[in-house]
Amino acid sequence: MARPKGYDEAEALDRVKAAFWREGYEGLGIRAIEEETKLGRFAIRTAFGGKEGLMHAAMGAYRAEAEEYVLGPMRARDDLDALTEMLVGIVTPAEGSCRHFGCLMVNSSIEGAVRESELLKAQVTAHFETLREEVAALIRRAQAQGHARADLDPEDAGQFILGVVMGANVMNRSVGNVTAARGFIAQAVSTVDGWRA
Repeated sequence: MARPKGYDEAEALDRVKAAFWREGYEGLGIRAIEEETKLGRFAIRTAFGGKEGLMHAAMGAYRAEAEEYVLGPMRARDDLDALTEMLVGIVTPAEGSCRHFGCLMVNSSIEGAVRESELLKAQVTAHFETLREEVAALIRRAQAQGHARADLDPEDAGQFILGVVMGANVMNRSVGNVTAARGFIAQAVSTVDGWRA
């Protein structure tokens, strides 16, 4: 009979997700992971397959939160205000948030070790592609309801918003301040306002 786990997996994932978000994949050694999660090396290896598997699980948890708090609500909308709210949220302080460290997926996409891992690269690619697709789908719904200009290309709009999200998060992380990209976001919001019908 297998021994029961001596730790809470969700709690350990939350802690390591925040640590990877703060320190990066390359910046977080196995000893620091042990301290952050209170897991031993054996548990990290057996439960998650090592550091790479733990990062993969942390990215999965991050994507689940994005689904719940960003993408899910966006799917229920057909107005461009949904985009404006999402963009403004990037530079709005929130209690207990790690957003002043940018975005875990954006940060990870820049790191060499993550780019070299097919497992981790797949998580990053899927996250960005989902965001781009959801923005394009929102634009199509807004066009169908007469809320967005008919000549607006939804795919181009999705790519633009993805670029804004990535750029703003890099700006925020570079100075450790969630409001660092406010001017950039204000210009992006102005662009989105120009898409209105």
